[in-house]
Amino acid sequence: MIEAYLSRLGVPRRAPSAAYLRELHRAQVTRVPYTNLEIMLGRPGTVTADEALRRVTGGVGGYCFHLNAAFAELLRALGFTITLHRAYVVSALDELDAALNHLALLVHDLPDPANPGGRWLADAGLGDALFDPLPLVDGEHVQGPFAYALTASPRPEAGWRLRHDPAGSFAACDIAAAPAVLGDFAAAHAHLSTSVESPFTRFLTAQRRTATGVDILRGCTLLGIDAAGRREEQLTTRERWREVLAELFALTGDDLDELWPGAVAAHEEWLARRAAQEAGSSAVPESAGHVPAARAAARPAPDLAS
Repeated sequence: MIEAYLSRLGVPRRAPSAAYLRELHRAQVTRVPYTNLEIMLGRPGTVTADEALRRVTGGVGGYCFHLNAAFAELLRALGFTITLHRAYVVSALDELDAALNHLALLVHDLPDPANPGGRWLADAGLGDALFDPLPLVDGEHVQGPFAYALTASPRPEAGWRLRHDPAGSFAACDIAAAPAVLGDFAAAHAHLSTSVESPFTRFLTAQRRTATGVDILRGCTLLGIDAAGRREEQLTTRERWREVLAELFALTGDDLDELWPGAVAAHEEWLARRAAQEAGSSAVPESAGHVPAARAAARPAPDLAS
């Protein structure tokens, strides 16, 4: 299955190194879509290494629990030293009580000039975030048109905070320093993939990070962000919607048509909500909200948890 995984990424087997980790990470986030497709089709599955690998090699993709679980298995099989970590994606920088909603992946013992300590955040499950693995070094880190910052986590337990670029779909991700095992994420996955309160059960999303930016499908809205700015397209026909899913995210299959009516309904509801928010925001001073105006304008909506 590891050879099938490497074939999916288009990357040959090599000895572990920081350069090879970057090559694998870039291929993973570009070629394996971050998506809740299986959840929307009523097939949430479980969080196991075997299932995560089957999803990736079978062309299905997934969200953080499956993507990082599969990527961890690949890296481990290739000789990398990895640890899994509990993490908490938040939509506002002052949010400190988020429930467990993300699996983060650290890679160890790979020093290079940019990272003498040799620890890397190799997170392929943050959707529109990292293109390259991030040196676990405090400070600002620029990747293409996006800038991230790494600091100590403000949560009570020791760890790190990855602050997303203002154009990103979430504010930050807090990562616990203590290692975890895959079973620690089973309950969080069960909730996020089945609860009617979870954004993952309400509308289809697919996201793909590239060297120049990010492509995001939410419902019937296609969003592109790169150095030139932000482009938005409303996908008004099933044919165009299917074309985008296939060409940008490599998601195909007749069962996608089952999701089209719901995608249209959710899209119309979101458009109405956004129009109401925009109308209301004109009467509200900037200081009234928790989220800076620039971030609120740039952030794709609606957001997902991880």
